[in-house]
Amino acid sequence: MLINTFCAASFIYLGFTLWLKSRDQNTLANRWLALFLLFVSFLQLDDAFMAAGTYLIYPHLFSLLDPFIFAVAPCLYWSVFHFTQPDRRFYPQSLLHFTPAMLLFVLSIPAFLESEKEKLELIKILSVPKDKINTVAIVAFSIVFLQCILYLSFSFIEILKHQKRLQLITSNKAESDLNWLKYFLLVIAVLLGLWMLEIGFFKTFAGAEMSWGYLLGCYFLGYHAIRQKEIFPFASQDLQDIHEIMQENESLVHSTSIFDPDQKERLIQLIENEKPYLDPELSLPKLAKMMNCSTHELSNLINRGFERNFYQLINAYRIEESKHLLLDEQLSHLNILAIGFEAGFNSKTTFNTTFKNLTGMSPLEYRKQHLLSDNP
Repeated sequence: MLINTFCAASFIYLGFTLWLKSRDQNTLANRWLALFLLFVSFLQLDDAFMAAGTYLIYPHLFSLLDPFIFAVAPCLYWSVFHFTQPDRRFYPQSLLHFTPAMLLFVLSIPAFLESEKEKLELIKILSVPKDKINTVAIVAFSIVFLQCILYLSFSFIEILKHQKRLQLITSNKAESDLNWLKYFLLVIAVLLGLWMLEIGFFKTFAGAEMSWGYLLGCYFLGYHAIRQKEIFPFASQDLQDIHEIMQENESLVHSTSIFDPDQKERLIQLIENEKPYLDPELSLPKLAKMMNCSTHELSNLINRGFERNFYQLINAYRIEESKHLLLDEQLSHLNILAIGFEAGFNSKTTFNTTFKNLTGMSPLEYRKQHLLSDNP
């Protein structure tokens, strides 16, 4: 009971914090996430009230929190959706996803109006351990489970699509790839599976562990959500262009589309002479400003003229720069991570992975191999 109460309080506090944070960053995403946390706190409070016997003292509170169970999954999905979308719009159709919650609320009105005596009798019946679950409960739990699985799947797909689309606009994905949110979805999926096993076998074999799981999940989410940065920190016009680019689903394709060879040459000269790729925060809009063209025009030039996306083009130049740095005798005192940072990477994992993909060996292997060949 205490752990449920503490969980509820933690979720409410984190939700309030994210609502305040939404004024500055990822507004719609954080507000939907705050609502998700609020509704989860209601479910935790419901468990705490039942365990503590609160409903026996205040029976009029019984079942008031039940409809919110169908609002949890849609809130999480719409939070993920707005984290991954550069256009900062509210979609009225998102409210249709809360039809089951509103329908359950309407169907629950007769229960809300029952007398105190009737509610007390029902609470006492539900408090008695049972050897089997009735048909109505089976249907209700199955609907909740299927709804959660459906929205978790949609959310996971949105994140995977987002991580792929990021390559069109950024040269370093680590701070905006939403990996933390993907791991949070996996934790929820595990807890959901344990919950269904518990219901299916009529046992509380994971009761305490589940509560601790909710609490740890809350703090994991809170840590990353509060540290998050604006996913698309660009001006309005750039955001519109980025939205169009993502809608077009531009990717690395061999195309006969016409592009301006002079503009391609100018971009090559800009990259080679000014080395903008050394900036770890380099983005498509930032490079477009250096080229004095629109974000959309630059994206099309890179995709058609180089048959690469922005991420691949910039990191290819960074890898070439890192090759020179790795073999520079004056920089031999620098470790591999420092070389990666000097070349414009801001993540050791990204540097190592990209280097190996393009050269077939790790940065350390590359340095050792060339040092041996220079000193037989």
